[in-house]
Amino acid sequence: MIVEKIRQMYGSAEISTKIAVTYAACFLILLLILNAVMYFGTFRALYRPAERSIKYSMQSVKELLENLEQDTAAVNPNTIREPLVTGVVLRVVDDDGNVFIDTDKNYPSAETVAQGILKDPPIFASNDMDVAEVEGALIYRAKMDYTYDGQHVTIYFYRTITSEEFLLNDLENILLALDFFGILLAAGAGHFVSRRVLKPIKTMTLHAQNIAFGKMGGRIEIPPADDELAGLARTFNEMLDRVQGGINQQQKFIMNASHELINPATAIYGCADLIRHYGADDKNLVEENLNIIFEEVRNMDNILQNLLFIARIDQNRQQLNKEMLELSNIVEYAVDMTRVMAPARRIILVDNDEASIFADNAMIRQLIRIFLENAVKNAPAGGTVTVSSNNTGSETQLRISNSGGLAQEELNWIFDKPFKIGDEERMRGGLEFSVAKWIMENHGIKIRAQSEVGATDFMLTIPTARG
Repeated sequence: MIVEKIRQMYGSAEISTKIAVTYAACFLILLLILNAVMYFGTFRALYRPAERSIKYSMQSVKELLENLEQDTAAVNPNTIREPLVTGVVLRVVDDDGNVFIDTDKNYPSAETVAQGILKDPPIFASNDMDVAEVEGALIYRAKMDYTYDGQHVTIYFYRTITSEEFLLNDLENILLALDFFGILLAAGAGHFVSRRVLKPIKTMTLHAQNIAFGKMGGRIEIPPADDELAGLARTFNEMLDRVQGGINQQQKFIMNASHELINPATAIYGCADLIRHYGADDKNLVEENLNIIFEEVRNMDNILQNLLFIARIDQNRQQLNKEMLELSNIVEYAVDMTRVMAPARRIILVDNDEASIFADNAMIRQLIRIFLENAVKNAPAGGTVTVSSNNTGSETQLRISNSGGLAQEELNWIFDKPFKIGDEERMRGGLEFSVAKWIMENHGIKIRAQSEVGATDFMLTIPTARG
């Protein structure tokens, strides 16, 4: 139950808290492992030397006794002291408890050591020896039986493992203190690191929360280190750029549609209002206004077609079907159709050289129609539109000129959608020139526009296909 509750709390905590807790837990585990190694290593360092010194002393005493059995005249109580390792105490006791030999009379008595024997010795103690605790000191005790000339004695070997129990207690306290402060340090470091690491992410979150539709100013500051966070910030900024671009396109689309449609819609409303107020009895009025309505509906149809075309462009869905075409035929057809649609303008085809081009048929027809209709629109009543097409070999120069038209400074903005001329409400260019710009860019067509007093001239340079 407790474990499940802790798991739920950990799962619902913030990422920074999870990092700090995980960091502290890992550091704690590492500290515990290091402390265990230090603690048990200290014990082993204390026990092993004592164990080895006793075993070496026992082996040396055993060899000495075997040699003395061969030369009993050399028996001397002091002789048995010689093979002992420094720090090892030896006592020889008979079966009645009498001590024959004692190498250190100040060492705790045999009875005292026997009373302090531990029933559960430390895990590091040798199984062949006893461990006794006497007045806070740990003592190794080993014994060896010896019989000579029918007399049996027990030889005891003593070696102090540690003379201060406080040493081990202090070691435990130091290690526990290190664990405690280590946990605090790990938690603090984990909290600091997590806040520093997650700061860009929190900034991104706050920035995303404060973003209003259409107002995406500001970007995430990219960290100087080229790491994962820098990549995340860069990706986030790029995403905002793409979203902003999409919003801008949407806003431009709406603005273009409203600007382009408002004039024909106003004209249609005005004509319909005239017919409604003055009635259908005036046939001339009705016919005149119906012609205007028909013309504006046709104009609106062209605008909607251009809007749909631009929408496909913005969504990268506009397809091109290029093939070999005869440009002179397209130019001649476009001029003839424009003459029919604009009988009040003089449209002259001066030159029309034959030229093969590799292009989309519908797109090239639409491109030429846009410039012809613009020339007709901007030429005054009774004005002239001149068209010439000259093949120079690698390219064809298609020139469309009209009397009247735009000033030179206005031509600098003609491909921006939409734009106004002075304070006039009537739009010139706009969507149609945006469509024309895309067609030219996708066919490698260059344009040069210039205007002089009373005339506007567009020069299209169209690449000619090589046979």
